[in-house]
Amino acid sequence: MTYVPDNETTDISVTLTSPFPREQADWYFKEPPWLQVLMIVTYATVSILGVGGNAVVCYIVLGHARMRTVTNYFIVNLALADILMAVMCVNLTLYATLYMRWPFGVVMCKITYFVQSLSVSVSIFTLIAISLDRYVAIMYPLRPRMTAKQTILIAICIWIFAGAYAMPMLIYAHVASDESASFCTDSDWRFTKHYSWVGLILQYILPLSVLAIVYIRLARKIWGRRTPGEVQANRDKKLSESKTKLVKMFATVVLIFALCYLPIHTLNLIQDIHYSILYFPYIKLIYLAGHLISMSNCFVNPFIYCWMNRKFRNGFKAAFRCLPCVTYDPEWLASKGQERRGTSHTQLESMSMSSRSDRKCPPDTYQRNGSTRNHRRLSDLIAAAERSQNHSNI
Repeated sequence: MTYVPDNETTDISVTLTSPFPREQADWYFKEPPWLQVLMIVTYATVSILGVGGNAVVCYIVLGHARMRTVTNYFIVNLALADILMAVMCVNLTLYATLYMRWPFGVVMCKITYFVQSLSVSVSIFTLIAISLDRYVAIMYPLRPRMTAKQTILIAICIWIFAGAYAMPMLIYAHVASDESASFCTDSDWRFTKHYSWVGLILQYILPLSVLAIVYIRLARKIWGRRTPGEVQANRDKKLSESKTKLVKMFATVVLIFALCYLPIHTLNLIQDIHYSILYFPYIKLIYLAGHLISMSNCFVNPFIYCWMNRKFRNGFKAAFRCLPCVTYDPEWLASKGQERRGTSHTQLESMSMSSRSDRKCPPDTYQRNGSTRNHRRLSDLIAAAERSQNHSNI
């Protein structure tokens, strides 16, 4: 959030860490002690849940070999970005906004600005990578899926690109001081407003547009198709339910991301157009409310995984099994191999019925399209089923 005073030729501006004009500090509503305590406790809770919940997600995936799938590696990447946000940005920004001073030094000023932009970019780009992975898995099930090495390479590229985008914050952020206070700002950079608009497009509008298109097409594919025949109904129903649950979960993650960052982006946009809102006496409270909603995105994803996915739910139970009120199944991952074998058997049964139906065709048609083609189709379907279970289910 950037402040530009009435005289736009000056270089004074105050960004997200302290978005309010120093010379008008006495105009603002003075938060009573009880409200300050409430804000501190709320922000601390967000930070603790963000670090703890996402750390458990990383443990569930990396600590269990059967959970190390392409999709779950992307989930770990998302969790790391949320942990970084919860550690570096949540509480420091609260202090700077609440007390309108920055006592943490120039190094922390640069790191906070950099990490804030970096983690948001990594989160949204990872959500795009997950959506494209789901899109290929559902729309083109016979195509080879990404390997673990390719997934890690994509994650590294996401961090590099996000870091390059956030680099101006690392360069231009500094601590500006006056007689009574100090502020973390990027006022030396004359392209601050342009950077803010580019960030709105690259970190919010454009990615969410892509995600909306992808998930709408996936929804039409999943809920719009019909199952052919009674014999294939059970097999297709199980596969469809698994993919549908996964798409629902990630669509929910995307929706929560969009809703969490909508208030702060709206405030930034309004302030860039009408900076006079910074003189509104209650703007600090409004800004802190919008900032708190955006920061809450760093802890909600683990709750979504636990709520909407059986394996993650059991993984959380296993992680907190020491608590007396928690019960879990020690064999919560043991059924995965059975599910893969069951899928292969249903594919074999389906092909057996298909072969029997082919026998009803005229002899010349069966000779022309018979056993060789069926065998090839059988191999392709079994391979697709194995890939779907290995990489799609989490």
